[in-house]
This record gives sequence, C-alpha cells and structure tokens, in this order.
Amino acid sequence: MPTTYQTVSNHSFSYIDTNDDLQTYCDSIKESTTLFIDTEFIREKTYAPVLCLIQIASEETLACIDPLAITNLEPLLELIYNESITKVFHAARQDLEIFYNLRQTAPKPVFDTQIAASLLGHADQIGYGNLVNAIVKVSLDKKYARTDWTQRPLSSEQLEYAINDVIYLRDIYNIICQQLANNNRLQWLDADFKLLTADSTFQVSPEKMWRKVKGHSKLGGRQRAILQDLAAWREQRAIQSDKPRKWILSDDILLSLAQHQPDSPSKLEKIRGLTDGIIKKSGAILINIIKESLQRPQETWPTLPKFAKTTIQQDALIDCMMAIVRLCAAKEKIASSMLCSRKDLEKWLINDEPITLLSGWRKQLAGTQVADFLNGDITLSSDSNKLKLTHK
Repeated sequence: MPTTYQTVSNHSFSYIDTNDDLQTYCDSIKESTTLFIDTEFIREKTYAPVLCLIQIASEETLACIDPLAITNLEPLLELIYNESITKVFHAARQDLEIFYNLRQTAPKPVFDTQIAASLLGHADQIGYGNLVNAIVKVSLDKKYARTDWTQRPLSSEQLEYAINDVIYLRDIYNIICQQLANNNRLQWLDADFKLLTADSTFQVSPEKMWRKVKGHSKLGGRQRAILQDLAAWREQRAIQSDKPRKWILSDDILLSLAQHQPDSPSKLEKIRGLTDGIIKKSGAILINIIKESLQRPQETWPTLPKFAKTTIQQDALIDCMMAIVRLCAAKEKIASSMLCSRKDLEKWLINDEPITLLSGWRKQLAGTQVADFLNGDITLSSDSNKLKLTHK
C-alpha cells in the first residue's frame, strides 16, 4: 500500500513508488476528464532534464509519484497522453519538455494557468505562488524551491511542498475557467495551447543553435559559418553524452574559435579557456570542423535577421501603434505583452511579416484597430489628457 500523508491544510495524498501501486492509482482515476500535473526535475548536470517527481491530482485524489523508484510509468503515461483528458499545468513549457522526451511528442490537450491568467488581468508570466495568493488567498512556503529532488528519502515537508503545486492548481483552474467563461474568453486560448504542444516547440535543430550563442551577431559571414558548424557539433555531443552544452564548450570558446580559426594544436592552445584535456580529446575534430567550414561557399553562410534601420517617422508610427495596443489591452484588462511586442509591430510595419496580432482573438481585440489606424480609418487623439481612438 502507498504511504499516505496529511498536509497542514488537511489534504490527504499518497506517495507512490511501486509499479503495482501506480497501476492501482491510475485505474482509480482513468475516468477523469481533467488531471492537474506538476513535475520536479533537475538539469544542472545533464542535457535533458532528469524527472524526479510527478505530482498529480484528479478532482478527488492527490498523489506524488516517484519516477526514480518506479520502473514502468506506462500506466500513467497512458492517462497523460489520453486526448479525452485535459492536462492542466502552470507554466507548462518545461513540464511538457519532459514528457516530450519520453514519447517524442507532447501530451494533448493542455491548459496552462499562467497563460490563461494573463487574459484575466494578472501579470504576464505570473509565478505559481503569486497566482495562488491572488486567487485563493493562500501564501505558499517556497522553502524547498531549490531542493535536490534526486535525494531519497524525501521528507514529509518536501512532499507537502510538492503536492501544494497541484492542490491549488486544481482550485485556480476551476476559478479561472469560470472567469474566462463569464468574459466569453474560454476559447481564446485554443491556438496558444496548440502551439504550446506542437512538436516543433520541442524539436532541437543543431544547425540553428549558433543563434543561441551569446555574441554571434558580432561575427562576419564566414565566422558565422564556422560558429554554426561548431555549435551544431557541440549540440550533438551534448545530446549524445547527456551533458550540458556549456560542459562541452562554452559560448566564449566557440566565439574565439570562429574568430581566430586555429588550424593546429599549437594555435588551439592560444584559445583562452580551451584546456589541454579538451584539446587532447577533441582538438583534431575542432580543427577539421573549422577547415571544412572555411570551404563552404558564401551562399551557405548563415545570415542574421534583417532589420532595416527605422526612420524617425517610422519610429513615431510604431509608437502610435503600440499606444493603440496598450489602449486595447487596458480596455480588456489584460497585459499588452499578451497581444504583441514593439518588435512584432516593427516586423509588421517594416518587413510586412505576419504576426500573431493579425489572427484569432488578438486580431479581434487590437489587430483590426491597429490596421484601421494604418489605413487612416481610425485616428489617435488626446482628450482631457487621455488617449482615445476615433473612427472616421
């Protein structure tokens, strides 16, 4: 039988650490239409996050599941991947990455209370603790936020800290859904949640990792080609060895290699931070990558995004567009960042790129108004020291 714990808030939950108990628990909740899920993991010493604990709630049950002790998670995964069950998370991106790594696809459908809360006037990317405090007036103790979840046994205090993440997730989900329904906004987030669970959200392309190297924009075209190949090699090595990419080579070393293009072990030794151990193990590979990169034709060199320098008039126009977005957001009591950023408006105005403001509920709330302003069908003016939109 699983161990049962009682929280200070008088919630009872089970600690499940055997295959048989997991099967029994999953059988008991298989008719659920909604499951509330959180995970505890660490990733400081690995490429992929190491799943250490799964907290799950149905409308009637609460459980902490120990994936380090259980050898067969399939009964639980069958529920999590059941498309008849809505999976509720808060700030779901990293949790979904864990499940994506297990099955090479993310569970569907999902509901993210962090995203949903921003449509009800809460701060953009609000933390779980702040949202719980705002909605159910409970202050959560964050004492174990930095705990090492690989250690066993877990204390009752650690488990209570962990289970609180789904006890109140269940409560705030029900309240948020009711509030969204009252405001006719419940369906607005369908497209956002579909994007959140799209395979492309989690797929890693080693050839694109050079864009994440800090300082890449300072390199010339040929140097960027070298950086692209080096960063792709580093990513593949990190994946194969399951080590953080910075443990393979730091960003600073990648940049130095791309800039100085060493073609011998003696020149590698002059690269700051490149240890004798790395040179002995991977020096010949690095030299060969650089040599081959230098042979790449110019048309294959990676390019930086093209952002034309804006004129004073364009800057002023974007200021007006952003003002309309903020007015629309304020009217609906949502964060303007949920609609678009200034950089998005620049892409639209300067490069004529499609942006999310021009589709779905964002278009309805603000996109049409901004487009009408650009077309001259709406004016932006001041009235009693307040901005207002006027249709012609």
